Amino acid sequence: MPQNRFALNSRAALLAVISSAYPVIGYSAPAAQVDFAVGNVTATGPGGQSRALGKGAQIEQGDTVNTNGGRAQLRFTDGAYVSLQPESQFRIDQYRYDGKQDGNEKGIFSLLKGGLRTITGLVGRSNKQNYQVTTSVATIGIRGTEYTIQYGKSITGTVGEGQIEVCNGGGCLSVTNGESYYVQGQEVKPILTNKRTDLPPPEPTQPPTNFRQGDQVNPGFIFTGIQSPVSIGRVSDSCGLFCSPDTGSATFDSNGVLTDLNGETLSKVLMSGNDGIIAWGTGISSSGAESVHFIVGFPTPASDLANLAISNPVATYTLTGGTSPTFRVFDGNFSTTGTGTLTGGTLTANFATMLVDASVSAKLNTSVGVVGITGAVTGMSFSGSSFSGSFFSASGGCTIAGGTCDTTNGSMRGFVAGPNAIRAGVVYDLSFNGSTAGGTTFSGGSIGAAVFAKR
Repeated sequence: MPQNRFALNSRAALLAVISSAYPVIGYSAPAAQVDFAVGNVTATGPGGQSRALGKGAQIEQGDTVNTNGGRAQLRFTDGAYVSLQPESQFRIDQYRYDGKQDGNEKGIFSLLKGGLRTITGLVGRSNKQNYQVTTSVATIGIRGTEYTIQYGKSITGTVGEGQIEVCNGGGCLSVTNGESYYVQGQEVKPILTNKRTDLPPPEPTQPPTNFRQGDQVNPGFIFTGIQSPVSIGRVSDSCGLFCSPDTGSATFDSNGVLTDLNGETLSKVLMSGNDGIIAWGTGISSSGAESVHFIVGFPTPASDLANLAISNPVATYTLTGGTSPTFRVFDGNFSTTGTGTLTGGTLTANFATMLVDASVSAKLNTSVGVVGITGAVTGMSFSGSSFSGSFFSASGGCTIAGGTCDTTNGSMRGFVAGPNAIRAGVVYDLSFNGSTAGGTTFSGGSIGAAVFAKR
């Protein structure tokens, strides 16, 4: 969307052009592929021929995707994702991306009905006017973003990251991080609203039996198939392979459950989350002897980090999820192992100085063995961590309620993920020794993973 706003007559003329059928310009490469499809999802080509869509199916310019009563996720060649809700119709009017941003890239789409959530890719990153989503009520342009649209007779939506501009015959409205918008009709200017539009996540057709109640499953986007290259963070009881974030490959099944981590097959995998940008969970090592906490994500491109250093150098992140930390504690008489609860966390990144400050707190739920630290809260703080590309690592300290904590080996490793570093993930490994208020000495450790979203 251009920075200058059109006069009313120009805007009306633009909307009239957008509402009409676009000429179909053929390109050899497909526009997108289907990451997953649930239910009777079809595509109708410009000639009117309909075909069923399944995982891996290709979507061409001119196709209209109809979810009917199902759901679908599309992944475009520029890295964009579009998650379509039930009873939605979404048309690819014009699409071109040749692997580079040379001014010829274009993404013009129409939401004919229903709802979508999207994370935009490289198209429109440099030339904002090359990206638009249109309805009969309003047109949406972007400045690099994540947002939702729910469209019936009116339009509602929420911006998760970045900024959009919503225009129609009544005027234009800029909507930024965390704000929601409402468009009553074609000639009524869009307005901000306090009501969020949080589209419900799709449900897998055959949920794996190892999902626990409360786990986040298929939250709008998911990793499926083989993803390479991705950033990997892995931590286990004795660290082992891939303790540091590394670039490798990961394989996910059609439900978004990790099946292979850079050649390592984990058993008893429990996914805590998977949003198509970053995924995290736990499993048992291939040897069967260790608990493993992992995060997997698409690393933020170096060009995005360079741009952030200039345009938006300081970013704060909110804890959005994590694994239940596992721990071991020994007081000389009893050895206690178990699963705790992640209770909080913060993360701040300065892309100009390339430093990270982060803290994670976890309740270790100890009920036997260690006198005086039952239900203790362990706080872990890591500061001054410097980036190496999209990765960072740091050592840190801890606090334990009901006693003192002397950290012998506390470390955190992580990375930023997605366009404009909209996600961050860390794994942590804390070994400690100390004494309770009653004088009982103890030693132990805690490991886990935490995921953050940019505010």
